[in-house]
Amino acid sequence: MKRHSLIFRLLWLTAAGAALPALVISLAALSVASRTLKASIEKQQTELARRIAEEVNGEVSHAQGMVALVARSSFFSAGSRVDQYEALRNLIHEDPAFQEAMFVNGAGEELLKISQHSSQPRLLHRAENLREAFLGAPFFSGNRYPTILIGEPIRSFSNPSRSGAVLAKMSFTRLGTLMQQAEVGPRGTAFVVDNRGMLLAHPNERLVFAHTHLASQPVVRDWFSQTLQPTGLHEYVDDSGTAQIGVAYPIPLLKSAVVVEQPKADVFAPLEHMRNEFIFWTLLSVILFVSLGVAVAWRILQPLRQLQAAAEKVGRGERDIKLNIHTHDELEDLGKTFEAMARSLEELERMRRDLISMIVHDLKMPLSTILPSLDCLLGGDAGPLGSDQSHFVQMARRSSQEMLMLIQNLLDVAKMEEGQMRLHKELFVASDWAENIVSSFQPVAKSGKKRVDLNLAKDLPVVEGDIVLLGRVLGNLISNALRHTSTGTGEVAVSLYQDGSRMAVQVRDNGEGIPPEDQERIFDKFVQGSGHRLTVRSGTGLGLTFCNMVVEAHGGRITVYSQPGEGSLFTFHLPLKETEIPPTPAPSDVTRVIESGDTPASEPTAATPALKPT
Repeated sequence: MKRHSLIFRLLWLTAAGAALPALVISLAALSVASRTLKASIEKQQTELARRIAEEVNGEVSHAQGMVALVARSSFFSAGSRVDQYEALRNLIHEDPAFQEAMFVNGAGEELLKISQHSSQPRLLHRAENLREAFLGAPFFSGNRYPTILIGEPIRSFSNPSRSGAVLAKMSFTRLGTLMQQAEVGPRGTAFVVDNRGMLLAHPNERLVFAHTHLASQPVVRDWFSQTLQPTGLHEYVDDSGTAQIGVAYPIPLLKSAVVVEQPKADVFAPLEHMRNEFIFWTLLSVILFVSLGVAVAWRILQPLRQLQAAAEKVGRGERDIKLNIHTHDELEDLGKTFEAMARSLEELERMRRDLISMIVHDLKMPLSTILPSLDCLLGGDAGPLGSDQSHFVQMARRSSQEMLMLIQNLLDVAKMEEGQMRLHKELFVASDWAENIVSSFQPVAKSGKKRVDLNLAKDLPVVEGDIVLLGRVLGNLISNALRHTSTGTGEVAVSLYQDGSRMAVQVRDNGEGIPPEDQERIFDKFVQGSGHRLTVRSGTGLGLTFCNMVVEAHGGRITVYSQPGEGSLFTFHLPLKETEIPPTPAPSDVTRVIESGDTPASEPTAATPALKPT
């Protein structure tokens, strides 16, 4: 499983705690700001378009009123041609937007005409309805500006038989200036289109002169659907590829509309600035919170590391624990509790050692009396023993010896844990050492109808170590092997051979084996195995612990390989004399010296199960 550091998780937590709320608040604020900004822009653009539309509509309405005033005056309807000419001339001079003024009869023939730019304008025949006031559709006149024709019938009360109308051409030369004066942001524009999409007014007059057609723009198309109502805010891309935001407001008299548009980038520039501000402050808050998280994590992890190191010391058997935790919070309380626990463990361990020492010494005293007494009985000092009596006395003596060995293991393990066990190293011949130990187990093996074999390589070198402790190691392994093999078929093989700069000692049996789940714990204190082995194994569970500690004290390592139902193989190494290390013998040099047969030890037999050490 992948391991994640606590500081990594704390940093993630603080970063998320700072970033997520800021992100949620930023998104919500940006959404609200976007809607508010759009509503504000729509309101501003609609208000500007409305003012322009009302101004244009007012000019047209004013022009209609002036034409109606002339047509309805008795001075014009009943006056002479000179009076009529003077009235038309005053009309043109009154408003420069009037390009021409004319008087037509009921048949539409121009009887009198005055122009701003021509002293003798050409008379034409007009086909408009001259009985009603009318306002013509915008068209482009000779001066290239959009123009409308305003008509008002003559109503003469003094001479009702007189008919005709006063007509005036009104040119929107001022509309371009009006569009230029409209303030629509740094790059926004206002323009006028008619109900066919023809451009009537624009700050850039060349577009008007070019008769630009804008019916394809979305905001203009939307206005076509309801020419008497203003449109909402539209987002679209114009012909130049620029994203725009615009509204349209109708000019009823002209059947046209004022369109106000702005580049979208300009409209949302404040929002973009606000977004950048949010990003900056979010990043700053994340950095601050992460820094705070690092400080908090460091404050938490330092005491935890001390507690972890102290727990490892306790696991190794150390009890003198001093923690330097001064956080003035629960961690300091935990440190004090841990120190108190270590002191309690030290006290319990001292009491345990004292109890074990007392029990062991109390057990050794009766054994020191029992064993000599049994030896006297076996020696015949109290008279001869029968075969059955001798058998039972031997069993009692063997059990007493095993009990003495268990007691001694308990004492030695306690001494090694306290560092009081000293090795008395000496040089000894490995073959003689092994033969003596194996020979001592022959009576036990024969009584159980079992077999113990010794396999020795030729020319074994001299070994350096504590001969007594190492003898007990080998004795424990042989004793265990005999105990866990069946009567009548049990076979134990002890092999010695040189392995590089060390000598290997192997003890192999054909017993019930050790379950895989117990092989990793078999050398721990007071572990006796599980399953079937638990029901047959006796003792304190310190024999293999003692073996492991002695071998490690000699700089070696003991290993086990076992298959349930096939037997077990224990291997440990002994140090050779440093001044003389002979070469490793070939497998052909291996021989059998006790209960020997013809089969080399390197080949598996019934006495040496085919187990491969790992």
